[in-house]
Amino acid sequence: MPLDVSKVRYISLIRMEGGESVLNIPYAELTVDPDLIAGFVTAVIIFAKTPIRTIRKASYDILIQVGETVLVLLVVDPVPDEAPYRAKLQHILNEVESLHGDKLRHFEGDVRRFREFALTIIKEFPFKSADLNMIPVFTNSGVKIPFRVGNVDHELEQVESFINGKRTVAEIMDLMGHSDYEVQALMSILTRYEWIEFKPRLRDNDVLQIQDCPAIILDKLKADYGQALEDVMTKFDGTAKIIDVVEGLHNKEAGLHYDKNALMFLIKKLVEVGCLKSVLAP
Repeated sequence: MPLDVSKVRYISLIRMEGGESVLNIPYAELTVDPDLIAGFVTAVIIFAKTPIRTIRKASYDILIQVGETVLVLLVVDPVPDEAPYRAKLQHILNEVESLHGDKLRHFEGDVRRFREFALTIIKEFPFKSADLNMIPVFTNSGVKIPFRVGNVDHELEQVESFINGKRTVAEIMDLMGHSDYEVQALMSILTRYEWIEFKPRLRDNDVLQIQDCPAIILDKLKADYGQALEDVMTKFDGTAKIIDVVEGLHNKEAGLHYDKNALMFLIKKLVEVGCLKSVLAP
């Protein structure tokens, strides 16, 4: 059975000697404080030396993968098959012990050095899987990414440089030359912390409808596009397809001769700023 990332709630790396949590990544809200969960698991595994791999609660399961220097804790909604989740936990465990084993053995109390490892975890468990045919666009509501340091920052800057409101996720994957799962992980980080959202690519048969948009935006568009803006806006009543509107406004016999490419550019612009919205995509 395939892994379902929507069931993941919380992942933590806990140092075996001492029980300190060196990295925590919340995925969803928990009814129980995740620090209490980590403390409970630490007590059971480290101090009681009990070889427990799964702890089942009423509304969630705790999957535990134990190594020499660290244990990986995954809080997940009940799943019928642990195997795909546990395989990824083992890969995370192997990676963290390979990269940071010495730091974990000679721990000095500074957990900041482990923040970059968040990207390795999210490559295995992305916050959300993006639709490859959707177009990522920047928002104005992004919040601080707690592990955006070092290589994580570099990788996020790279993917951000390819986001222009026109390319789909699949097209960005092709251009970046990274593995698909790496790009998915980076996109999921930007989505989780509200730096991007996704919109569909407009198709000829899409039906658009006029939306309320700020007067300041309309005034600027009117100044830029003049009569063409009004001609386009009045055609979209929630029943007209894009292709029909474009053909109608390009009809020389009707006294109109707008360039089709220019019309499509204007329509896409109106969708981007929220003045038009797709209501049907057959």
